[in-house]
Amino acid sequence: MNHPERDYGLGKPCEPIAPPKARLLNDPNAVCPNCGCDAIHELTVVVPEPRLVGGIGTGRYLGCPACPYASPMVIIASRSHTNPDTN
Repeated sequence: MNHPERDYGLGKPCEPIAPPKARLLNDPNAVCPNCGCDAIHELTVVVPEPRLVGGIGTGRYLGCPACPYASPMVIIASRSHTNPDTN
């Protein structure tokens, strides 16, 4: 198995500013493309992102508990969080 960097060409990874939340996907076709595990989780995490309005966003991605696989994260601006450094 190879373990490529998870930056997907987007620069340094972000550090969560709140504990992540994970939920098991209820899709029988969801398997890890790296190891074949069938316990793929959707992870939701609050992260700093200076390119978003407010400087903070909610990110969602898929991850495997059995290996280092993680999909690219989609981050949307959070209305419930604001970055004091950008206000």
